[in-house]
Amino acid sequence: MTHQPFEDRREPTRLADIISADEIHPTFGQQVRNGLGGLVVLLVTGVLIVALVLWKSP
Repeated sequence: MTHQPFEDRREPTRLADIISADEIHPTFGQQVRNGLGGLVVLLVTGVLIVALVLWKSP
């Protein structure tokens, strides 16, 4: 491939995680609540869009 010599010369860079001193890890229950809350928001948004489309259709 034509780009291979350029890739070989490039320095290997990796993204490093930035970890702050006060970083907390959410509990399993909090993750479940956040997931269910997001699911409800998406469900309500979808139902509203479908209702709006059906209401505006002839």
